[in-house]
Amino acid sequence: MAINRNLIIFAGLLASFTLASFPANVAGEPPLLFTFGDSSYDVGNTKFFSSAFDPATTWPYGESIDFPTGRWSDGNIVPDFVGRLVGNHEPVPPVLDPKADLSRGASFAISGATVLGSPSDTMSFGQQILKFIELHKKWSDKERAEAIYMINIGADDYLNFAKAHPNANPVEQVAFVARVLQKLSRDLMSLYKSGGARKLAVQNLGPLGCLPIVRQEFKTGESCMEMVNSMVKTHNERLGPVLFAMTVRFRSLRYSVFDFNGEIFRRINEPSRHGYTDTTTSCCGTGSRNAFGCGYSNVHSKLCSYQKGFLFFDGRHNTEKTDEEIANLFYAGDKHVVSPVNIRDLVGKSVTFLPAQEI
Repeated sequence: MAINRNLIIFAGLLASFTLASFPANVAGEPPLLFTFGDSSYDVGNTKFFSSAFDPATTWPYGESIDFPTGRWSDGNIVPDFVGRLVGNHEPVPPVLDPKADLSRGASFAISGATVLGSPSDTMSFGQQILKFIELHKKWSDKERAEAIYMINIGADDYLNFAKAHPNANPVEQVAFVARVLQKLSRDLMSLYKSGGARKLAVQNLGPLGCLPIVRQEFKTGESCMEMVNSMVKTHNERLGPVLFAMTVRFRSLRYSVFDFNGEIFRRINEPSRHGYTDTTTSCCGTGSRNAFGCGYSNVHSKLCSYQKGFLFFDGRHNTEKTDEEIANLFYAGDKHVVSPVNIRDLVGKSVTFLPAQEI
């Protein structure tokens, strides 16, 4: 009898652990996934947006999965891994693909995207949201309310500012951060009010001054570019309060912020602890940091022999290994890395539905 009781207890614990390993969506089905942002989240929109050459569609991009897909990586990227974790078997497609099946969501992210401005060769964050609003009736109010909206945007704003104003003083830097966050807040409110978004999963900005391309172009040697890292620090410190303020105004809004900056810094500073042999040089490219020209046929790029030993695949994008680790932490990490909840908890949180006409 004691043996049977122990077996029953063990079976119950195993069942509890198994159920806890899967996303608990209040709707009973895996949530739809929508992604917005720049090249770090781009799953191929760039090649459909412009006829210009897109290096992410050529080898060695996609090296770890045997073919290039338009992702700026040797393989899968953060939204691909998160999509699997929430229960979607296929990655969300680029929304600009005319043959895309949008039944499980879509990616609006595109290379070069910014919060401010609208360059002709890409879509700004606001334009991505307008595209989503244009298509939003493809999904029901409930589907859009329960969907996860992953966002990674702002890096190009600060990198472009640093190039254009390398000698900007602290007052000018902080003023620019304020402009970015003000516009970001307005765009997020549009996503909520006009698009019906209720669950935002926002990745903060990494230490852009430590990117191989920045070290190489600004000739910082073994140091990072402090100016852009300072702006990113201010941006990240204010990002959480911006989102919290939105939840005060919009009671049905839920959000998650992932500390991407901290995780990248930890890997840069303690490479061996995280299984890296190089966290300051690109796996693919040329130059002092191998940071330029990956994917270009007219550039004699080097390619590392073991991508998993590198934090960065090209001058500014992560390797698949890095993105998988980031996705796992974003999905199930504790409050030290993702707050106030992680994506797994975000999936399980209920929302207050507004009338359809208000969505």
